[in-house]
Amino acid sequence: MAKISVYLNSHSSQGLASYNEEELKKFFFRHELQVKRPHSLDELHSSLENEMDQGTEYIFAAGGDGTMNAVSQRLINKNIKLMILPAGTANDFAQELGVTNNLKKITQIFNAQTTKRIDAIHVNGRIMMTNGGIGMACEVAATVDRMRKTSPLFKKMMKTIGKETYSLVYAQQMLMKAYKKRRVYLHSKDSPLLDPRIESPMILVNNQEFIGGKFQVAPKTLNDDGKFNVTIFLHQNRLDFLKCTLMMMQGKFPKNDPNLISFETDELNLMSLDQEPLRFFGDGEIFDETKELKLGISQQALEVCTYKGESLLCSGHSLDKIEMIQ
Repeated sequence: MAKISVYLNSHSSQGLASYNEEELKKFFFRHELQVKRPHSLDELHSSLENEMDQGTEYIFAAGGDGTMNAVSQRLINKNIKLMILPAGTANDFAQELGVTNNLKKITQIFNAQTTKRIDAIHVNGRIMMTNGGIGMACEVAATVDRMRKTSPLFKKMMKTIGKETYSLVYAQQMLMKAYKKRRVYLHSKDSPLLDPRIESPMILVNNQEFIGGKFQVAPKTLNDDGKFNVTIFLHQNRLDFLKCTLMMMQGKFPKNDPNLISFETDELNLMSLDQEPLRFFGDGEIFDETKELKLGISQQALEVCTYKGESLLCSGHSLDKIEMIQ
């Protein structure tokens, strides 16, 4: 029997219909399960800080990538396992771990006891687990976040089309906004750039392959090898940038694009060379604006539940066949 605390975020875009308390206790009847609904970020963090003292073994976080980000801040290097219950828009982290919003499959993953420890990226002291960056992707994330909070119609649309929301807002930004490049000083011991002073419409930092559910930006990066991926877009005009990003949206990484720079590292510094501060997003959340960003990594800092371990599945089985092989 395990001691589990479930944190529900009632503001998640896709709702929490699959994770009501009665259903959770039905599926996890063999375990000591407590459901918590914090009303503020401070209440969430305060409650998480007390979980180790209470002997909690698992935290179940129900929500989207933002919820995961808020919860993971307090679980880094702690002896508590995290299970994602996806209920957001893109659910990038859950997708990377192979977790869907099917409660039966989530129970099977939990019962298989398959976990892995993954890296955490530090951005000026704040934690990020999936993908982030500056430039166009940040503007898209900020627009989605703002519209979700201010427009009931937009929020309703998000529930209907899910992760396609990001593609729609990206198209709107590309068609209606000026093509903007940021002047930055980029330093990393692993950077292949000869000149650290660059102009870029977007720089992404990646701890996994996909962003926004379908945008394939770092096809070979891993989240447990002590490094993160940096992808720099050096396209000087809108058309070339659009061609590159559309290929990524189709799952085709543009490896022959001369204006696309990709490398792996464990440290990165970005400094604004124009008058504006840098606005960074990570795990779908907008971080504080600053003139300089310092990024590093904590290797295998968070233990998460996943079905991708060898003890649960091999390449010849799908998740739907778990019942047959257990």
